[in-house]
Amino acid sequence: MLATPRRPHKRVSPWPRVQVVAAGIAMAGALIVAGCGGGSDGGSVFPFIPGVSPPPAAQTPAAFQVKTLSSAPDMISGGDTLVEITAPVGVALDKVRVSLNGKDVTSQVPVVNSTTRVLRGLVTGLTTDAASTTGSVNTLVVSNADVAAQRTEAKLVNYPITGPILSGPHISPYECRTVQNGLGAALDANCSATTQVVWYYRTKTNTFKPLADPTGPRPADLAETTTNDGVTVPYIVRVESGTINRGVYRLAVLDNPAKDSPAVWKPGKGWNKKLVPYFDCCGSAQYNQGVHPIESILDEIGNIFLSRGFAFVNSTELWNNQHANPHLQGETLMMIKEHVTEEFGEVPKWTAGIGGSGGAIQQYLIAQLYPGLLDGIQPIVSFPETLMPEVMECRLLNNVYGPDLATWTPAKQVAVNGFNQGTCAAWDGAFASIIKSDNAGGCGFLEPGNAANVFNRATNPNGVRCDLFQTNVNLLGKRPGTQEARRPIDNIGVQYGLAALNKGTITVKEFLDLNDKVGGYDRDGNVQAARSLADDGALAATYSGGFKNSFSGPGLANIPIITQRGNADATGDIHDTLQDLIIRARLQRANGRSDNQIIWTLGSSASILSYVADSIDLMNKWLDNMAADSAAASIDKVVRNKPAGANDACWDKSNKRIDEVASQDPAAKCNVIYPRFTTPRLVAGSPMVNDVLKCQLKPVNAADYSVTIAGADLARLQTIFPSGVCDWNKPGAGQEPLRGTYLRLPLN
Repeated sequence: MLATPRRPHKRVSPWPRVQVVAAGIAMAGALIVAGCGGGSDGGSVFPFIPGVSPPPAAQTPAAFQVKTLSSAPDMISGGDTLVEITAPVGVALDKVRVSLNGKDVTSQVPVVNSTTRVLRGLVTGLTTDAASTTGSVNTLVVSNADVAAQRTEAKLVNYPITGPILSGPHISPYECRTVQNGLGAALDANCSATTQVVWYYRTKTNTFKPLADPTGPRPADLAETTTNDGVTVPYIVRVESGTINRGVYRLAVLDNPAKDSPAVWKPGKGWNKKLVPYFDCCGSAQYNQGVHPIESILDEIGNIFLSRGFAFVNSTELWNNQHANPHLQGETLMMIKEHVTEEFGEVPKWTAGIGGSGGAIQQYLIAQLYPGLLDGIQPIVSFPETLMPEVMECRLLNNVYGPDLATWTPAKQVAVNGFNQGTCAAWDGAFASIIKSDNAGGCGFLEPGNAANVFNRATNPNGVRCDLFQTNVNLLGKRPGTQEARRPIDNIGVQYGLAALNKGTITVKEFLDLNDKVGGYDRDGNVQAARSLADDGALAATYSGGFKNSFSGPGLANIPIITQRGNADATGDIHDTLQDLIIRARLQRANGRSDNQIIWTLGSSASILSYVADSIDLMNKWLDNMAADSAAASIDKVVRNKPAGANDACWDKSNKRIDEVASQDPAAKCNVIYPRFTTPRLVAGSPMVNDVLKCQLKPVNAADYSVTIAGADLARLQTIFPSGVCDWNKPGAGQEPLRGTYLRLPLN
């Protein structure tokens, strides 16, 4: 494959497997003859001379095919890469030579299949430039020792294992947590740690215990497990812990080490050749490494995957509670998969994510921004993204209700909020402060110097800002003349409670009072009387950079999505069930169909272990079917390979399955059991896709309401909305298509 110029803002595939930048093949005897007039058939550059034959055309030696299996050749990390070389026919395999930056590394790429003429191996020793933002360029040359002209040259760009590659400068300050993760003192300012490997075994009483001597006698209480490939092995798990992209990862896989094991470890027959990354919950803007104890990979969720033979991996950087930065999270998954491929010696057959809440958010966003990293996703209690207006607006609404609970009864609050009773209070209490720059607890500092340097507008205006936007500043950009991240939040023109007004649930006066008092947020995330106004440029960056998920592109169209939840009858839970249908609406808009997604709905009495196990068993069949289908990736391919049971369903409170298309129809069987609610923005008139951060405006018009608004009430409404009210029939202000995938930040 010929080299193409680096595209800093767009990639259309997970990575180009080959990047040959120079063939370096001599073409002896080539002759260029200037045109002398007259006609030409274009078939030769040699003039015709009667009785004299033109010289034979030089034969170009066939090129070697060179692939980097573990990553794109221009996005390598850690100084090594798994290389596969296919030698052309006629080249003796023992004459293939491989060099890196002029040094012979042929021994690192042995022949693995003489029939297909394939050599494969881990090439190490790539140069690293920690100070470069564009990586360190290395030159790999594959040649034929017998024919000097037969050579292929490839450029390999390597980055430090500490990152970043694409996500832009790391946040600072940054506190290490290697000690708390059991990895000892940090080795450098990037919180690196020495990689550790330990073994655990599953007992016959269904617990994990350390296996102190992995090659010694087996414990009497050691259990066995049968993988989903039908292979029965001792239930021994190898757990590797280390640091990648400053996050602490845990990589677990079935293993059965023996005294005569080879020096270079490779997974045994217990691995089913598949990988499941776990994405953890919540959402925050912490300036630390995070803590995932080793038990986090060996809990009962981990047991579901490990017992079936999957390699199972997590990382503190794949924990939305750390930085809620999808570009950093996608980059981290890319680097982790690179490491797994290099260490295991082969590309996993497929990779399917799992995780709930903030873990669901990561799966949706990474699939959109980094297509190819996830072949299937299993989001639990879903949200489409972290940046949802409801998170902030519930606090504004609660501030209106609180002083006048006699007026704002629970029923009226539900009518305005759309959410089930208690949900807005839960959002306000748990997550609204994610936008407050002075939220010291959100920064997660332990070091006194850092804790004392948290932003305060009055006393420390240049301090560390503990908000979601600041940890995404590489995407959002900065306000002019400051280090502050631009903010895309806006509620100008939003008519809270509009549907409740039109239904007669609240009065005109209550509607006007609510919208007059609701207010917004200032530049630091504090409640103010005026409504929120988005920063210039922030909206466009949010959309074009995928922080707001459009569900467009191949990443989410061409993969199976098993959306699932076990909280459909919960009260006051932030994880409202309508989010599943909002996601479906965006899929439908982006792709014209949404049948690559199925929705499973259960009540709070359901066991998460049960439906996660059912989900991975279904996903395993689904992705295996797709792997056996040689057709190019497409949504058609996803849908035609659905196994039995891959359809919408709910389970009633006696655990009886009801197969029924998920909908908002209140008379549907599943919705009778588990009524669906809505959201404040949908009550205010937003369409189901619910992706407008700042609406375009239209003049106030009394004819737009189902109730009469006239006289002083109409005048007051026009005063409350002097610029107009939201026109939900138009796209959002600044709403742009996704700029591309594998984006390099900053965008501008």
